[in-house]
Amino acid sequence: MSRKIVVIGGGIVGVSTAYFLSHHHSKPSVTLIEASSIAAGASGKAGGLLALDWHGSDTASLARLSYELHASLADKHSGRERWGYRELNTVEISCQAGKTRNGRPTGVPNWVNPDTVLKVGSLGTPRTTAQIHPRRFCEALIQECKDLEIIIAHARKVLLSGDKSAIGVETEVNGEVKIIEADTVVVAAGPWTTKLLPNVPISTQRAHSITVQTAEPASPHALFTSIRTENGNVVTPEIYPRVDEIYACGDLDTNAPLPKLAREVQVDEERCREIKENVGLISDLLKEGVVTCMQACYLPYSEIGPGPSIGWVPGMKNVAVAAGHSCWGICNGPGTGKVMSELVCEDKISSAKVETLDPSRYTQ
Repeated sequence: MSRKIVVIGGGIVGVSTAYFLSHHHSKPSVTLIEASSIAAGASGKAGGLLALDWHGSDTASLARLSYELHASLADKHSGRERWGYRELNTVEISCQAGKTRNGRPTGVPNWVNPDTVLKVGSLGTPRTTAQIHPRRFCEALIQECKDLEIIIAHARKVLLSGDKSAIGVETEVNGEVKIIEADTVVVAAGPWTTKLLPNVPISTQRAHSITVQTAEPASPHALFTSIRTENGNVVTPEIYPRVDEIYACGDLDTNAPLPKLAREVQVDEERCREIKENVGLISDLLKEGVVTCMQACYLPYSEIGPGPSIGWVPGMKNVAVAAGHSCWGICNGPGTGKVMSELVCEDKISSAKVETLDPSRYTQ
């Protein structure tokens, strides 16, 4: 009889975990529970930058695995067409609004006003940085899962037997409570993880972003900026051109508490307008573009270790966690899904070195 595995969370980590579980040779029964919709949280609203070698020692192996999986999944499932996978240059630039200089500094994309640029540096090449459209990636990968059951419901509680073994998940939809039976549960609920696993503390910060439709496509250059405005303030928007739009995000904030569900996240439109104004200081293409979406999400930060929490949950049996990836969830999502499938189906992780991310090292 095959194992019955429930994955909680329809973001990139949960979706990737469900994908690799559904393709595992042991053929487990896999159910994914998501409270809102696939990629309703940060996985649907992130920039989608992938980096091979920007990571510390604790996550470097996971990041290499995940970077390779992003490329192989794109090759296997037509990711360039379906979710905009492509390699790109990544640049950091320091700018000053209104400053005038002659010529275009080397490395500055042609859609950035050269007269505003003070300093340019390379952060990545097409061999070390790439991008995806995260929501489209998640939606496509769900379609590629084998025999996956998807339940749209709020996961309220992981149910345990007397010996603390997983026996199911208590869910709720419109006031109706239902039990989903399972012998293994994987919690990949991002910033909502702590609601289900109090001994795995996850903090959050809200991030705002916009998408802009421009008169012409921008070259594949991801930009990390530092812009001194005319009033002397320094802003640091990140800009990610996609095939059919440009994505830009601003600074993080902690002003709004985490809502119950991802679909209930509130958007501060003034923050979004500020992003548009700030990126317009250094690019006429963006200044003249039309904002097509204002959005916000919550990034999950693990409070108990050097990176995300990946492994069996202490004090429980057959309950695993994969959460707390901060801004690297998109980059490291497929790798996390792969190692979680190994942990659950083989009881050992062989594809990456993630020992220092095991939550048992930091929780009691």
